[in-house]
Amino acid sequence: MKTISSEYFLVLYDRNERDPVASPDDDTAAKPFESELLPPFGKPLVFHNGLYDYQKTAGISPIDPPPDVLFCGSDLLVKSSIRDALLPLKIPELAIQPAIFIDHKGDWHEDYWYLTFLSMLDCWDRATSTYFADTAQMDGIPAHTVYRYALDEKALGELPLKSRLLFKMGGTSEGHIVAHSSLADLFRKPAAAVVPIADYGVSWPK
Repeated sequence: MKTISSEYFLVLYDRNERDPVASPDDDTAAKPFESELLPPFGKPLVFHNGLYDYQKTAGISPIDPPPDVLFCGSDLLVKSSIRDALLPLKIPELAIQPAIFIDHKGDWHEDYWYLTFLSMLDCWDRATSTYFADTAQMDGIPAHTVYRYALDEKALGELPLKSRLLFKMGGTSEGHIVAHSSLADLFRKPAAAVVPIADYGVSWPK
């Protein structure tokens, strides 16, 4: 029997040692870009490869050009082709903000967009998931460490599909991005692992 859970995928950093990660510059880091829509027509968000010092010391050559999906923690920077596919969907609580990625050579890549989730969707089942009940909180809500996910089928099923096409998982310390199966292929790019939510903690991480 097909379940709603089988329709969902986590978009995760694939941890290839050549992949860059997006770290904000000082000006960007001072802005609430992770959870708020910034004023229009302002300076784009600016990121650099936060792994480059390690990669340089280890003799590792970063992927060139940078991949279409970059990770800033669990959050995503995506190329314009992905942004263009998302815009017509008008996904609630998703703000797509202009960003620049400066690579290890100092080249500016101005066709990135940061996916800002203005709220999180807490839809995992405490009774059947495996997790550590953390005392830490995010915005006053407990943020547990989840090792295996089971989704709350009833809670998800009551939402219109548009509201659950792409979201940031709430109630967890990780805040992973979750994509519906209809969008999963958009994120199947180098540096990104698109993992069925039922496989997390079973066959992934590798």
